[in-house]
Amino acid sequence: MLRKILLRGVAPLCAAAALTLGTIGWIGSERALRPHYYHYQQSLASFPALHAESVRFHSSTGIDLVGRWFHGTNRSTIVLANGYGDTQDQMLPIADFLHRAGFNVLTYNMRARGDSGGEYVTLGVYEQIDLISALDYLCARSDVDPQRIGALGISMGGAVVILAAAQDKRIQAVVDDCGFSDAPSVIAASFEHFIHLPAFPFAPVTIWIADERAGIDVDSVRPMDVIARISPRPVLIIHGLDDYTVPVANSKQNFAHAREPKQLWLVPGAKHGKAHSVAKAEYERRVTAFFDAALQNTGKRARGQATPDPQ
Repeated sequence: MLRKILLRGVAPLCAAAALTLGTIGWIGSERALRPHYYHYQQSLASFPALHAESVRFHSSTGIDLVGRWFHGTNRSTIVLANGYGDTQDQMLPIADFLHRAGFNVLTYNMRARGDSGGEYVTLGVYEQIDLISALDYLCARSDVDPQRIGALGISMGGAVVILAAAQDKRIQAVVDDCGFSDAPSVIAASFEHFIHLPAFPFAPVTIWIADERAGIDVDSVRPMDVIARISPRPVLIIHGLDDYTVPVANSKQNFAHAREPKQLWLVPGAKHGKAHSVAKAEYERRVTAFFDAALQNTGKRARGQATPDPQ
């Protein structure tokens, strides 16, 4: 009798717990796969020196991606990958100084952003394939030297450029600005920091639901496991020391797993994705010098901009 009473009492509690876990997991997966847009005050009109050519290219995943082409003074080219929940507008300040340094620059809206195709943001699973398709597009252009292509990504874009460069040697130099080391850990950190719930059991359930909905394997997105393959091509890793969205431990992990040549620059006072805002002159000097050296850039500088010291 007592056993039956206990079972009758426990069963509803278990059902309620399972329902709560599933509901939170579903909400978490929705936020993960369809993040809200971050709206910027800046726009293309904020950068009068940037003259954009609208471009569209096809990804081997079956979608079209929409972007902008900024023609430089030579055929060295940098492709820029925006962050999670962002659009290519995030990359305009980076495109501006790289373009002034003489580089061609390609920006594009990642999948499920802006006018680009795709139903879900996939935390790097398909984004890395899309970036490789961007390389196909670049190499088909007569104004691009296929031997002198670099990539820079911020946040999820940083993880994506690592994943893509580990597969495709056409990326000759990589700048990872506050990218994560593995997707599961950054999802767990997000639960604790933004939703104020413990990572376990909510994060694993969220990942499982997201995987099922999008037909992906988020656990496989681990830049730190593949970053060593980029060597001997150079890697520059940048991270703000006040980043609580993607903790700095992620970049330290990526750097530890990378092989030479590699550089790590930790920026005091910078929150997530804000290293350029906090240390603008130094950021531009370091990144420009890095790509100049790696890609043997010889483009003429825009008037008034000095050639940075490679040291």
